[in-house]
Amino acid sequence: DYLESGHMEPVPPPMSSQITYYLPHHSVHRADDPPNKIRVVFNASQLSPSGLSLNDILLPGPRLQLDIGDVVTRFRQDRFVFMADIRQMFRQIEHPVEDRDLLRIVWRFDPDSPVQDFRLKTVTYGTASAPFLAGRVLKELAIEHQNSHPSASLILQHRTYVDDINGGGDTIEAALSIRQELQSLLALGQLELRKWASNEPKLLENIPKDHLLPSYSSISMDNDSDS
Repeated sequence: DYLESGHMEPVPPPMSSQITYYLPHHSVHRADDPPNKIRVVFNASQLSPSGLSLNDILLPGPRLQLDIGDVVTRFRQDRFVFMADIRQMFRQIEHPVEDRDLLRIVWRFDPDSPVQDFRLKTVTYGTASAPFLAGRVLKELAIEHQNSHPSASLILQHRTYVDDINGGGDTIEAALSIRQELQSLLALGQLELRKWASNEPKLLENIPKDHLLPSYSSISMDNDSDS
């Protein structure tokens, strides 16, 4: 998937003078995932022969993540709401070519194939700087286009928790307009939304079914509901 998506590229073995880091990795399959879906976990905290890991030398950057309580409070202020996830958010952000040799892995496609060297091209979950880099991209996107996409810009800055986004309005028309503006803004950064859900089916009428939250029925805004 990484290779087919353009998020990884083959490279020759490193030369002795070349600075590289190889990420240990393993697969994880969650019980609620489809049978053919495997998640890859990278360990950037594994010590190298130098005694340092990649995470030891990365600058994490400041915390940009919003307080979850603030995000939930804003979510509950609207009568008609929607929520969605940014699809593979980290993997949509490319690293500069000169940094990619610190994101190397080894892989073979079957037990009889030779081991090959690859390097990841995009921001990688598990690296210390990943949360800041992803958050900074969303913030920059919001600021750069705040004049043309004012409502969506506010959503990215005040109603986003990592890759989870919510929005809404006091009328169906207002909520739908904001949803469309948000999609337009994210498209400018080559970002797409998935796992859509809403307390109003009309807000999702033109969303492909495979883009909806798998267990989606609707979001309840009742105080007594656990939805």
